[in-house]
Amino acid sequence: SIRSILDHGAPSDNLFKDFQKQQHPIVSVALGLQHGIALDSAGQVFCWGKGERGQLGLGRRFASEDNDAASQDVEEEPNQNRTFEYALKVAHFYDPTKSATKNDTYAPVLSEEDSRIRLVAAGMNFCFAVTESNLPYIWGKSILPNPNYSQDGLNVRTSPVQDSTYPRFVPGLPPGLRVEKVACGSHHAAMLLEDGSIFCVGVATDKPVPMWGEAVEILQSGLIEMERLVSFTAGFDRTTAVYQTEDGRRQVIESQLWSTEEMRLQSAVRPSFMDWVETERAEEKVHSVHRGWLHSIVVTE
Repeated sequence: SIRSILDHGAPSDNLFKDFQKQQHPIVSVALGLQHGIALDSAGQVFCWGKGERGQLGLGRRFASEDNDAASQDVEEEPNQNRTFEYALKVAHFYDPTKSATKNDTYAPVLSEEDSRIRLVAAGMNFCFAVTESNLPYIWGKSILPNPNYSQDGLNVRTSPVQDSTYPRFVPGLPPGLRVEKVACGSHHAAMLLEDGSIFCVGVATDKPVPMWGEAVEILQSGLIEMERLVSFTAGFDRTTAVYQTEDGRRQVIESQLWSTEEMRLQSAVRPSFMDWVETERAEEKVHSVHRGWLHSIVVTE
């Protein structure tokens, strides 16, 4: 049978539209607090769940981020802040290499080919994706730097960040290095690059400082050899890499997004549970580490 769904953005004489059948296999899924993101084999991304803070990425970026729908005298995307039990395609990945003209309402977007996605992840109230062309994007709650915010005390009612209903390009990565893995904690997104370095955006661990504007390095290259990588995960405020040493043992490195560069580049630690594992379970090899708010799970081979 053909099922139909209520289309809130349709004209009043055509409130329903048919479900589209899934066209390609799903290759990756990630879940946030009350939303989800799925990637299919064709590089298409779909989101579902609660979207009142932009978690579903269904909005569009205006030609100037200083503008909004009211100042542009246009209607907002009808579904950008709604909740959906079915998956909707995320399509408006704007092109960071192109500038809008004075006649453009919206920022130029990537072509369909350039917007093919290869990596996805989800935080508590946001989503993260990387295109085949190595461009990282993020959308959701409180991840967009507010251009009207100042710290001079005159804007005490404004916030340094605001919601992004559209996929926002994340600058800051060193040119020429491919993102190999992505993972999200509750309030940060981490990228493992091909040289073994880790770059991150999010909220600082040591104090509630939003650091969503551009990616910063939290682990320098040279420690992780990518050919020896076993797993790359993130949970709560930690980013964790498991890799195999030359003598066949497993090493675990945890990093965090600290507010200062000095703290970030000295933050890599070997978690204390590894002492117990090597003493009490010497025959076991750690495969991955998964952290929640108040507990952790260590998975061995």
